[in-house]
Amino acid sequence: MAIKHPKKKGYTFEKEMEQVHLSLGIQAERQPMSGALKGKYKSDLQIAGMFAECKRRKKSFTSLYKALAQDDSDLLFVRDDEQPPLAVLPWKTWKLFLSWSNIAENYPATINKENENE
Repeated sequence: MAIKHPKKKGYTFEKEMEQVHLSLGIQAERQPMSGALKGKYKSDLQIAGMFAECKRRKKSFTSLYKALAQDDSDLLFVRDDEQPPLAVLPWKTWKLFLSWSNIAENYPATINKENENE
């Protein structure tokens, strides 16, 4: 079922990404007001000390999915002219990097009282 309200759609995706990292045993926390407070609360999520933005669209990323599907690639590097390159990883590759890095040992998941009530 599609979520029609953009703020609810964004919040739902942020919570999904937070919960999936927590389930992998990795520290993850949704930032208050989706990063609108800036400073230490910038971005949508903080995962193992890294700041992450969450973007969910109905079809805007189709070209990225198609590029990754080409030859069943594990990584995709993209760059707009006069911009630095970006690395795009499918979920399976991200999970592999997380396991290689042993990040859960350095940033173990913790239960936060705010998350218990949601």
